[in-house]
Formats: sequence, structure tokens, C-alpha cells
Amino acid sequence: SSDLQDIIAKTIDKSRLSREDRAFATRLVLGVTSTRGTLEDVIDGCMDSPDDAAPAVRDALALSAYEIIFLQKSPHAAVDQGVELVKTVAPRAGGLANAVLRRVVRAKEHFPFGDPRTDIAAYARLHGFPVWLAERLIAELGPEGARDFMVASNEPAPVFISANAVKASEDEVVSVLAAAHGDPTPVTVAGRPVPGCYRVSSGVPLLDGRVRRMFSQGLLLVSDATSQAVASLVVGDEAPASFLEIGAGRATKTILDQSCAYHRFGRQISDYVTVDVHAFKTRLLQERAELYGVTVTEPIIGDATDLDALVGERTFDRVFIDAPCSGLGTLRRHADIRWRLRPETIDESADLDAHLLASAAAHVAPGGILAYATCTITHEENADAVDQFLATEPGSAFEVIPYENPELGVEHPFFSIPLEPGGPDAHFLALLR
Repeated sequence: SSDLQDIIAKTIDKSRLSREDRAFATRLVLGVTSTRGTLEDVIDGCMDSPDDAAPAVRDALALSAYEIIFLQKSPHAAVDQGVELVKTVAPRAGGLANAVLRRVVRAKEHFPFGDPRTDIAAYARLHGFPVWLAERLIAELGPEGARDFMVASNEPAPVFISANAVKASEDEVVSVLAAAHGDPTPVTVAGRPVPGCYRVSSGVPLLDGRVRRMFSQGLLLVSDATSQAVASLVVGDEAPASFLEIGAGRATKTILDQSCAYHRFGRQISDYVTVDVHAFKTRLLQERAELYGVTVTEPIIGDATDLDALVGERTFDRVFIDAPCSGLGTLRRHADIRWRLRPETIDESADLDAHLLASAAAHVAPGGILAYATCTITHEENADAVDQFLATEPGSAFEVIPYENPELGVEHPFFSIPLEPGGPDAHFLALLR
């Protein structure tokens, strides 16, 4: 999923296109990747023989089909531009492209080829989702929740940044973003303000020279608001003396955790250990931690399902599992997930999560906190995984710290944010003492 973001960063962001064109090109790339399976079905139905077109020609046809079906572009313009685009990759395929795209325009009148209220395949097609996943979402979220989720997943993700308290004052970050026409606004998630978190009008102001200079100096980073809220809750209200982060990846949560600690306690967490199974991510983690000025006392490369082998008998005030999961809460940012994911991947994630929880339990200091977070919405990987852990021998030593929503004055056992149009990503967090 990061590959697609990397490609956008290397090609579109560095191109000579105007800012508006870069934003539109990004929208097209993410949109086509998100709805790819549906577009393939439509294109196949509009070709005499689906094997007629080379892969590059199919890619070009998919771009035009996306504009026609999902962006409601004027059919005439979409066909003309689509034919020109196909000719740039295959000069002799112009005739084929013209015929196929005219059929796509006619097919659009009958799209999604059935009544989405009664036909699940048509319902899935309407939103550019695989059928099995649409069914799964209805089972998990109910019909209305599933519809909101799918509509939101097809929108461009809102842009949030975090001011790095370790190196920057919020005022200086906010004033530079405002000068770049970013219209930075402070953010609350589930009734609580998120320290250092601002919503920005779009990705365009982040390409401004002054803002880019702040990135290159480690003064701010881009991170979803719910992700920032999770970091804030995990760090907690009392300064932990020691912290173990499992699944630290490229250090985004590491930076958020230490920035939050600095913001809240006037100092970073002095003993901060990270574990990740990938050596390349850990190298990146060290580079980014250095750039952002955040303390990582020990970056460990290894398998966290066997923590005894990595940290011996050490215990920590906070153990934070940023769990590997199906990632369904982040579909707007990671467009390839929905067609790559398989039902068994969800089972495998839940199984791995159970092992991580069991392994981590022995390394939480008495009175300490075990935090378990995902960026997905399946019960299996979220509440069920936690409940199953609590029912085990190591889990029986823990109790749930409920999440209190100050706005609504209600308590929930877990912090769980759904994906809604215009809102931040869906995340889940359990805090266990």
C-alpha cells in the first residue's frame, strides 16, 4: 500500500504539473486502483475478447472508464481523451479504444447492472468493492454503516498534520501552514482535542516551499487524526518511565508518542524500545527518529510473538501493540487493499494478534498498561481479539480501562472510531491495565 503512495510521491508530486493537476492526477490514481476490479468487469463486458488489449492499453482504458463511471465526466471528452491516451501507449490501438469506450458510455446507463437495493453484486459494483467485502461490511456494520463506510472509502482522505513538539512550537507550524493557504484547524476526535493535530485544507499547501522545508527539518509530519488520537491515549496522563512499541514500522507512531510526551510532560520518554520484524523499516525508523529529534533507546529487529527472546525478562510501564491488521479503516489512503485482501487474511491477522497479545502480557510492569490498536473495523481483529485474550490465563491479570467520551458523557469499553464521510480514518484501541 505504501508502494502506491511512494509512486505518487516520486512521479506526480515531483512533476511539473500545476498543483491542481497534481491533486487531480493523485485522485485518478487512487480512484482507479480502488475500483479496479469493478472497472475490469465493465471493460471486459465492452470488449469482444478481453485478451485483445495489452496491459498498458487496459490501464489507459481503466482511467477513462473511471472518469465515465465514477467521476461522471462528459462522455464525449472522456472518449476523445481516452483514445488519445491509448494512442500514446499503443499508436495502433486507437480504433479499439474508440469502440470500447463508446460501449462503456452506453453501459454506464445501466450501471451497476442490477438493483443495488436487492442485488448484492450490483450494490458492491456501485461502490467499486469486491462482493465478498461488501457482504462482510454489511455483516459487521449493518446496511447503513456499510453504505457510509463505502461512500467514505471512495472520497479523497482529509489531510491532517502533527506539529512535532520536540522540535517546533505549534504557533510556528500553524503560521507557516496559514501563510501557505492551508487553513490549519485544530482537531477533536470522539470529544477530545488531539494535541498538535491540525486539519489542512488539502494536500496542495504541503507542496509549498516553506512547508516542505519544515518537513525536511522534522518540525511536522503527516498523520491521520485518529492515529494521532491513539498515540495521545496510549501515552496517557502520567509520564511512563519505560515504553515498548511493537510493530513500530517507519516510526510514525514513535514520533507521535514522543512528541505527545514532550507536549504533556515537558520531556520525552527516556527508555523507549521499538520492535519490528523488518530490517528495512527499522533502518527508516532510525533515520526518521533522528530527523525528528525523538529518543529511541533500542530499535530491535525481530518477531514480537516471542518477546522473551528479544527483551528477556524486562517489563515496561507501557506496551503498545500497533497490530498488523487488514487495514480496512484506511482504504482511502491505501487504495490497493480492497482488491488484494482475502477473507482468510482477516483470520490470519486475528490469529497473529492473539499471539502478539499473549507474548506482550508478560512484559507489562505491575500497574502498567497494555495498549492494543488496529486500523480496521472487523470484530474479529478488534473487540473479539481483546475479549479472547482477557479470557486466557495471561489475560486474566488485566482489566479494561474504558474510553470516556466527554462530549456525550458516555463510557465505551474501547476507543473505536468508525469511518464516516469527511472524517478521519477508522481505528480501534483497547487499553488494558
